[in-house]
Formats: sequence, structure tokens, C-alpha cells
Amino acid sequence: MSNVEALAARLESLESKVDALTSAQEVQQLQQKYLRDLSDRNWDGVAEAYADDAVCDIRQHGVHRGIDEIRAMFASDLSPVVKSKDAYMLSSPQITVDGDTAYGEYVWHRFVCEFRTSFGMQRIWGPWSEGIYKVHYRRIDGVWKIADLWTRVIRPDHDDEIANLPEGAVIGGGFVQPAGR
Repeated sequence: MSNVEALAARLESLESKVDALTSAQEVQQLQQKYLRDLSDRNWDGVAEAYADDAVCDIRQHGVHRGIDEIRAMFASDLSPVVKSKDAYMLSSPQITVDGDTAYGEYVWHRFVCEFRTSFGMQRIWGPWSEGIYKVHYRRIDGVWKIADLWTRVIRPDHDDEIANLPEGAVIGGGFVQPAGR
């Protein structure tokens, strides 16, 4: 291999590494904007993060395919009920880039501050929940978009445990209060 060929190979390797690093940063920025829009209840902004043919599986809201179904789910399932001023944060990002596709896993934190009670909304500082985001991304016309998003709350009470509660039961603090008590 000549010096020119070796230099060209090295340059190609460096370009690939720079693209992977830049792409990982762009993916992380996309996910952070998604979370900021979620926190601000900017449902149009949240939906704009998705590719037209994306798949979205958020907690107990079911699987939605395509941007129209995803937008409709935000409008029908989340917008009418998610009104509190909770804060959200992503941590521990693990992002792998492979050309125009990427995969990321994050720990998601929700800091709950308002609760609906029989006396109306009550502000309480401190409660939290932790979840996991597993996201596949695709670069479309030079812009990273969410291709497939899956998320579940895992702590302190796992979404699967909550989904399996008997009708009317309440979970909290590591115990289940039976319905009617």
C-alpha cells in the first residue's frame, strides 16, 4: 500500500469516526428536544421527532404505527390527561450509530409535582418515577428521526405491575390497597 493509499484509508476511517460521534450527538439532541417538548406539553413538537413510518409503544397506550396514528395518540390519550408541570430528564445514554441508523437506550426520570385529589390539584415536591427508553433512529435526508420508540416505567412500580392491578386497586409505597378500602 502506498503512502497515498494509506493516507486515504486513514482519512476514510477518521471521517467515519467523526460521523459516528456527530451522529450520536445529534441523536442525543433529538431525544433531549423530544423530552423538552414532552415536558412543555408541546405535542406537535413531540410528534415531529418521529419518522413518517415510525412505531411508537409508550407504556399502556398501545402500539401506534405511522406519524398519523402517533399524533392521534398524543391528541387523544396524552393531551387531555397530562396537565401537570412535571419535570423530565434522560440520563445514562448508550447510543450506537451504524451509518444512517442508530440505537439508543436511556434512563428516564420523571419528577412529579402535582397530583389530582378529591380537593383538586395538589402540589407535592419530591415524588419520582424511573423508566427506560429503547429507541431506534433513522437519518432521513440528513436529519435524525425516531423510527421505533419503546418506553416503560420500571421504578418504583413497574408498568406491568400497575397494568395487572385489580379494578379500583391503588398501588403505592410498595403495597396494594384493595378496591373499596
